[in-house]
Amino acid sequence: MEERWITSVGIDLGTSTTKWILSGLKLVRSSGDGALPRVAITDRVIRYASELYPTPLKHGSEIDAEALIRLMAAEYGRAGITPEGIHSGAVIITGETAAKTNAGELIGRLARGAGTFVAAAAGADLEALLAGRGSGAADYSRRTGRMVVNVDIGGGTANAAWFRSGELTASATLHIGGRLIRLRADGEVLYAAEPLRRWLEPEGAGALRAGGRLDFPALREICCRMAAGLVAYIGGPHGQPAAGGIEALLVSRPEPHKELPVPEEIWISGGVGALMRADPPASLQETARYGDIGPLLAAMLREEALVCPVPLRPAEQQERATVIGAGTQTTELSGATMYLDAGALPLRGVPAVVCGLPEEHASEAEDAAGLRQSLQAAVKRGASLYGAVPADPPFALVLRGDCCSYRRLQRLAAEVTGAYASAAPDASVLLVVCESDMAKALGQQLARRSKDAGLRMVCLDQLRPEEGDYLDIGLPLGEELVPVVRRTLIFQHEGGGTDPAPGKEGGRE
Repeated sequence: MEERWITSVGIDLGTSTTKWILSGLKLVRSSGDGALPRVAITDRVIRYASELYPTPLKHGSEIDAEALIRLMAAEYGRAGITPEGIHSGAVIITGETAAKTNAGELIGRLARGAGTFVAAAAGADLEALLAGRGSGAADYSRRTGRMVVNVDIGGGTANAAWFRSGELTASATLHIGGRLIRLRADGEVLYAAEPLRRWLEPEGAGALRAGGRLDFPALREICCRMAAGLVAYIGGPHGQPAAGGIEALLVSRPEPHKELPVPEEIWISGGVGALMRADPPASLQETARYGDIGPLLAAMLREEALVCPVPLRPAEQQERATVIGAGTQTTELSGATMYLDAGALPLRGVPAVVCGLPEEHASEAEDAAGLRQSLQAAVKRGASLYGAVPADPPFALVLRGDCCSYRRLQRLAAEVTGAYASAAPDASVLLVVCESDMAKALGQQLARRSKDAGLRMVCLDQLRPEEGDYLDIGLPLGEELVPVVRRTLIFQHEGGGTDPAPGKEGGRE
């Protein structure tokens, strides 16, 4: 048995705040009984957590890159580390910041200057997934088998992710957040987000504009409507419209005609989730202590928790739910069988999308239909989560299930090829990862069906990446082994997750 520690970093650029986490991850490498070596994370220690800094912006539409670079350099100095000492990590741009004009360029600069990163401009669906894992909701769902929805409410959006037995089943994002209304302590409105104004205007929200003025009862009513509508939409049932026409605030919605799951528990993370534990504001001055409505929105959510038929509570990890996820580096070897087309490797930073294969049906037609349904759902999810960032391949398809009969292997290859072509028509590489030993046979079938399309194949087995992991796949070591670096977005979410960061309370993402 071998063990070592690696240093991992996470940076989250949110709508209103930027935060930075430095972690130590203990990797233990073990093998036995003829099995290939495996590396597991056996301990996680947060070594440094920054304060929550206001995200530096220029002219409202652009991130102040120079100010951010200076901030990160100063934080590295405080932590006593240099970029050369960073083994792995993640840069995550969340909320409205992901839409800034220079967001993609800035990720590249941070990646080049801060070590080895998985750089992902988190779209709404991906942000919901990461926050749900970081808050502890996904792991809690895995341990209990319960349907848990985690709602990460930051400055600009509320990102909801539903988990059943640890697996993501649905996601949705709404224009609900603590910074959608910014104001002074006397009630003067400095900023009101356009989606929120459109939602409220039919009921006379004329004062909700820059230069307008709102008193405490009016603000309380707005936050009450936001909280009630959000909880009604998240908590279901979904056969009827949610309270207050809250669907008008949807940014990212489920697939058409697909009902959201009814949760057994609702968790609230993000800066607003953290504020749910604070005393509720009783005046304009207390509401505007951060220059926005975050404290009052949190108080209204806490009131909703008293009447909600579904248990509703702050998450185990709140305002750092997304950032306490820095990439960890786990090197594995593919199984003894594989299929590789020439020139397809190496691949770097490919996100994993998991597809559980249904049990084989005696009827060939029904078996093909079951495979088609599962695979199409998986590739659609992959396109939704990762399609916004141009990449080839856009994601790796991870197949969970036992070895197949030869006839089923042929059906599986046909359905994988069809589903992938519809979800990623511009891809030139198909990466398939199998849990069981069938990569070579499946790869041959896939290659035969994709030859005319010019699609190159990489098919590996005896690997088990999780949804949301990122894969680096190197050049072959000899003829039968391929090194795989699995960068799992690791989150610290032990019960009552410790937060050693000094400084500000109540900051929002």
